[in-house]
Amino acid sequence: MQIRITDAAGFDRMSPGADLAVVVISRADIEEFRVGNTVGHLMLFSDDAAQVRRFAGRMVVQVEGYDDDPLPLLLIPECVRFFRAVDAQWNHWLHFLVPLPDQLKLILLMLVDVELQEDSGAQAGYRLRQPAQLGRVLERLFASMNVLHETFDVPQAHNESMTEAVVAALGLST
Repeated sequence: MQIRITDAAGFDRMSPGADLAVVVISRADIEEFRVGNTVGHLMLFSDDAAQVRRFAGRMVVQVEGYDDDPLPLLLIPECVRFFRAVDAQWNHWLHFLVPLPDQLKLILLMLVDVELQEDSGAQAGYRLRQPAQLGRVLERLFASMNVLHETFDVPQAHNESMTEAVVAALGLST
């Protein structure tokens, strides 16, 4: 696997050799609410047929700068607000994210209202404040993925694998 580091300015030149995209969102971006900057970077992936196919299931979202914060990202209001604002302008997460539970849960749970729920075994989990909200978010994200797939003629197999990954990540039954 070849790793190439670039920003938006070098994306066209560097992306053809990349096998994985790591989208880094900094604490400064979140605190200064630079949504347009992040959306602009994400649109580089979704506005070009070659990039849509190349990075299908090959994107990781990394949030930097909160390692010392005692709260999980899902409970930090400015993080939630930022991700929801990004999602309002770019919602192709299900097509691009690496189909791993942690990545899928991070994005999905940022888009719904959650609260911390302590488990008896000292393991923390999250409880949806409005369970129906998750259904609406999933419906919207799957519809967005379907439109992207129809627009850029993405094979049905990718749609099926991402659907299975989301179901598995959330512990849902089919």
